[in-house]
Amino acid sequence: MKKFLLWMLILSLTLSLCSCSKYFNSFIALGLVRNQTSHSCNASFFSLNGQLVFKLKKSGTGTEGDISYSIQVDEGELYLYYDIYGTKEELAHVTAGETLTSSGGYVEGEHTVYIIIEAPQKTKGKISVELNHNTSNTDS
Repeated sequence: MKKFLLWMLILSLTLSLCSCSKYFNSFIALGLVRNQTSHSCNASFFSLNGQLVFKLKKSGTGTEGDISYSIQVDEGELYLYYDIYGTKEELAHVTAGETLTSSGGYVEGEHTVYIIIEAPQKTKGKISVELNHNTSNTDS
């Protein structure tokens, strides 16, 4: 009986620790170098196939902003998504030979932002993403 209870405890702890996120890394990569801070992430890869996820958090309660990103794809194709309120939204789709630097999306302070990078086939390239603060004040 004690063994059974111990196994149940281990199983419940494992499930509670592993089920904290909605998105999971699921990729095969060669030459993957990635870096992450609380509000930015970047990755470069010789070959990436699958889903790479970063979990960022915008600091500052009540602050708002957008997501700036820079993507270069040498081979293959890459999709960039973000999720802040439980809905995965596409930011960009870049194919072989293209480079894109842009911004979009909407993020609020103290919210977790999932950055989801998907490569449906072997892809070579690099990506950089940063959560920005809006500096303009539109209130009168």
